[in-house]
Amino acid sequence: MEDVIHVDEKLFYMTTVKRRYVLLPDEAVPTRRVRSKRHIPKVMVLAAVARPRTDPRTGSFFDGKIGLWAFLTHEPAQRSSRNRPAGALVPKEQPVNKSTYREMLVERVLPAIRTKWPGATSGERIVIQQDNAPPTFLPMMLR
Repeated sequence: MEDVIHVDEKLFYMTTVKRRYVLLPDEAVPTRRVRSKRHIPKVMVLAAVARPRTDPRTGSFFDGKIGLWAFLTHEPAQRSSRNRPAGALVPKEQPVNKSTYREMLVERVLPAIRTKWPGATSGERIVIQQDNAPPTFLPMMLR
């Protein structure tokens, strides 16, 4: 059971419609700007974690955290605004489908596993456990 890595995705909203603050008397109320109350920006994040343990060969402690990756692309802004000039890189949501999920696994998750996993160079078998969501279900695809 020590060779299992759990990979899952989660959708986070960048802010909420109503928010309460506890402020000091000399502190100003923070301003939040969204285009619309109905269309709050959101981001999908992929997380990979494993069981924390001590590596028996080196004696170092592995905390189990492999990484967090956002499904975002950075595109240049088409027009300028008061917040940024034209051509500045703006983060955009990336759709999560089979191809983008596989690209994220191959280009980001697997290299992170190779660098952080205790004993990754010894050729041990590593199991990546994921949920059965249709866009992310990749049976036998990474072999």
